[in-house]
Amino acid sequence: MYGSVELGGTKIRCAVMDELGNIEKEIRIKTTDPRENIRELIEFFKENPVEAMGIGAFGPVDVDEKSDTYGYVLKTPKVLWQNFDLLGSIKKEIDVPMGFTTDVGASGMGEYIYGASKDKQTSMYITIGTGVGASFIQDGVLLEGLSHPEMGHIELVREDGDDTESYCPNHKSCFEGLCCGPALEKRTGKRGEDLDKDDEAFTIIAKYIAKAIMNYTFVLRPHIVIIGGGVVNKEGMIEKIRKEFSKLDNKYIKIPDAETYIVFPKLGNEAGLVGGYVLAKNVLKEANN
Repeated sequence: MYGSVELGGTKIRCAVMDELGNIEKEIRIKTTDPRENIRELIEFFKENPVEAMGIGAFGPVDVDEKSDTYGYVLKTPKVLWQNFDLLGSIKKEIDVPMGFTTDVGASGMGEYIYGASKDKQTSMYITIGTGVGASFIQDGVLLEGLSHPEMGHIELVREDGDDTESYCPNHKSCFEGLCCGPALEKRTGKRGEDLDKDDEAFTIIAKYIAKAIMNYTFVLRPHIVIIGGGVVNKEGMIEKIRKEFSKLDNKYIKIPDAETYIVFPKLGNEAGLVGGYVLAKNVLKEANN
């Protein structure tokens, strides 16, 4: 059995999965105090033992295995989780091999092995919800340098006349600050689900998302871009993004048609848990070699 943990900003999913990746048992925990949350997580896996575990966590987190703070949650807006030793707290109680990355990294791995980017050499996974995060995978390996990419905070050229204040406290016109769910609410005064699908705000945000994807495309040249999250799940939104994206390249580089290049996750909401299962299988294989 394999353990998979998807630690999100609002909820934590813990699952025990069989050899084929089927969920045998699962619990969901509201993300609150880290010590209480980890206690519940540990109790679940002690009652349901696994051979290895894969963990995808909201960031920023330290993914450098050589770092003294490897496995820590770093400077997150969730104050109680700042500088919390997430991985170490779990390892103290559960002695199995553990793979660790960001939540978008785990989701990207799930899609790469079993989902929309299966059989693609490279792929990008972007989630646009409470925040904006992204991961890039080449030949089955997540792109990481000094740490995991912070692709939600690239600066974007604002649309003419758009002076809406950025939601991000650190940047005046970054991807997350202009496009995340709370940014949409700040722009309109309403939650995304309460807005008409043809509201002008969605057109503006689609233009920003398209700009971000084009920037990533020029730098990384992925074979496919997978986008998920509450903002892009709005009816008609992915079509708006594809339309705006198609206006930007000016035939400078070869890019697949937007309909096949920018797609939804094939695994839907299960991408993160499936990615954790992939991490767990990989780390167990490494431990046994």
